[in-house]
Amino acid sequence: MELLKLHHDFITYHQKKNTPFIIFQGGRRSGKTVSILQFLYMESLTHPHTRTLIVTDTYARLKESIFQDLIMINRSAGGDGRRMRIHFTGGTRVLFETGSDFAFVYAGRDVRGYASNFNYIFFNECIQYDARTAREALKAAGPGCQVFFDYNPYTRFWVNDLYETSDNKLITTYHDNPFLSDFVRRELDRTAVMGKTAAPGTMERYLYEVECRGIDSTLSGLCFPHHRTIPDEDYHTSPLMEVLACDWGALHATADPDVICGFRFTSDAVYAHEYYYSHEGGDAEMAAVLRSIPFRRQYLVYDTATEGAGRIRSLFARTHLRFNFSPARKGAGSILTGIRNLQPYEIRVTASSRHFLEELENYRFVQKGDTLQPSDNWNHCLDALRYAYDLWTMLPAQRKNGK
Repeated sequence: MELLKLHHDFITYHQKKNTPFIIFQGGRRSGKTVSILQFLYMESLTHPHTRTLIVTDTYARLKESIFQDLIMINRSAGGDGRRMRIHFTGGTRVLFETGSDFAFVYAGRDVRGYASNFNYIFFNECIQYDARTAREALKAAGPGCQVFFDYNPYTRFWVNDLYETSDNKLITTYHDNPFLSDFVRRELDRTAVMGKTAAPGTMERYLYEVECRGIDSTLSGLCFPHHRTIPDEDYHTSPLMEVLACDWGALHATADPDVICGFRFTSDAVYAHEYYYSHEGGDAEMAAVLRSIPFRRQYLVYDTATEGAGRIRSLFARTHLRFNFSPARKGAGSILTGIRNLQPYEIRVTASSRHFLEELENYRFVQKGDTLQPSDNWNHCLDALRYAYDLWTMLPAQRKNGK
């Protein structure tokens, strides 16, 4: 079997280090997928009963890419139908004569039916799906499981922010793959010639950077990469002062949800809990949620958009809770300023705050003209976070300490 030495050496190095996450970023036809599949194929034959889960975005990619590569690998290794066979009945699997197997799941599919005993998990073309898919699939990892990610880097995304360390990523280009056909090499050479001198922002430059150089081109990373999940109890039993914050959307038939979140601040961390997140609720539902929160005269900061003051009057009339109501401060540059001020903090989110966690894993900077700006979605709980932090910084010390 012909191996791509650069990839093989990289995997071997991290095998010896027991690195849990191994990342392959590269341009088109740099050999990422085939090299990972070669390794997983050999492991399945040399270590009986090895279990591998492969995650891909669609059945078409599985059929046209993964299966074809595996068939080619099997043939080049002198294998036949007894050594490796693709089994479709009762769920698609690849079965090996050693008792090893590959199982498959598509992006967004629930994987709770899998036992947590996989030796390897391979996320193929993982830039095509979101971090929630990865988080669900990783629940199937067994002890010492190693995880592979591969992707073309047309944007910096959740893998870079959540799983990348100082040495666990390999960046490759088509120049690193000696097994390419002359036709494919000439095609990529032409793309490189056209894009190398093209103006930034043009399609030619974009294709050159992503497909030929294997580097990020137009997008940057997550706005809040430093976050983790905590038990709900850690939030609700904390003696720290709580600031509640609202972000509006659903009442005026926008595509945005209504959000109520709670926050507790320290000098280097934010504790966050999602109390309410709905596209279809209303003031009665939100009032019921506010009444269920232990009342300690918390500050409640609210979004002034979509008639925010009117909504607060409606909620007060329904609850009669005398929160310290405060409108959110807004203005030119307030979003960027708020993000920059919060980036040094670790955001600790309760495990039940599903939408909050999804936003943290998807809220990112995007290219707008010549500048990077926060995206216009995945930002509702995080807008509430900015409002709460801005208010908290203005409170006197004795109020922050709960006195």
